[in-house]
Amino acid sequence: MKALVWTEGRKLELCEMPEPIIVSANDVKVEIHMTGICGTDLAVITGKEEGVAGIIRGHEAVGIVVEVGDNVQQLSIGDRVVIDPNQSCGECYYCNRDNPHLCVGSDGSGMPIAGLNRQGTFARYFVCDKRFIHKLDDGMSWEAAVLIEPLACVLHNFEAARVTSEETVLVLGSGPMGMLCQYVSTHKTRVTVATEVNPYRLSRAQEIADLACSPDQLHASMLEGLTQNGKFDVVIDTVGNQLEMAERWIDRGGRMIAFGINAKYEYTCKPTKMIQNAIQLIGAGEYRYKFEEAIQFAKEHPELQGIVTKKYNLEDCDAAVGELLESSRVTDKGVISPVSQTLKTVFVFE
Repeated sequence: MKALVWTEGRKLELCEMPEPIIVSANDVKVEIHMTGICGTDLAVITGKEEGVAGIIRGHEAVGIVVEVGDNVQQLSIGDRVVIDPNQSCGECYYCNRDNPHLCVGSDGSGMPIAGLNRQGTFARYFVCDKRFIHKLDDGMSWEAAVLIEPLACVLHNFEAARVTSEETVLVLGSGPMGMLCQYVSTHKTRVTVATEVNPYRLSRAQEIADLACSPDQLHASMLEGLTQNGKFDVVIDTVGNQLEMAERWIDRGGRMIAFGINAKYEYTCKPTKMIQNAIQLIGAGEYRYKFEEAIQFAKEHPELQGIVTKKYNLEDCDAAVGELLESSRVTDKGVISPVSQTLKTVFVFE
């Protein structure tokens, strides 16, 4: 089968790969219908993160069950499903302490994650244990369903930061993850403000948040009537390099959430300032038991499907990735040439 593989040449290339087969009585085989390009995939492509050579990338996926192992009772051939790529081992120290999101694998080499260190979903077929396959309602659109995995990440971060209904939230960045944060925030908090440099993405954020503007336009005077003193209870960096700005806007007793992925970014803080102002920096790790909640949220908010704006075949990978990179092309000093008009891009098999 054709698949997009991260190769030894440090490129995402269309390769011929063996079709996966069921090897365990607990296995489920899924024919992928739609699979999203994640920011972590882009981070590998741009060198901000390391990728494992020989691995089929992709981890946000939905499809239809085409085969099940003998021990699989809760799923049937023809079921519409979403895949949980974070496939905790259930055996390591952290899994045994009911922290599967911190799994390091049964051999200590890291949690098995589809599209990261085991074969992923940028291919027509995928096989994994039944524990990581979740059934979907027939009425849910594929576009909303493909957002369930990143939505689980967002819900986990909101829980880890103990965000309440009376709080104010600033979301830095309005890419797909930023947009999901804004949707969740508008339903779980009192005030949601967002920033974005890309004109198209900013216009989309303005449809969701109470206020959305470019980062350099955000001033305390704009927040009168929205926040207590021009600061926020929670600031979420969905870009991956905005913690300095988060610190600028966080209120006393607030929480800054590091959410975006950029291994090359470093942030220097003054511990005394954080101590005296009771500011917390939250790193939530992978999501923990959030798939069912994410499925329910997507079911209740079908408008999420609008985040998916572009669909490509695997053969058009270069065009798909190129357009996404253009949407948020960055230098060390910031974002430049924000011209592309897209949010979430997916590959489809039809």
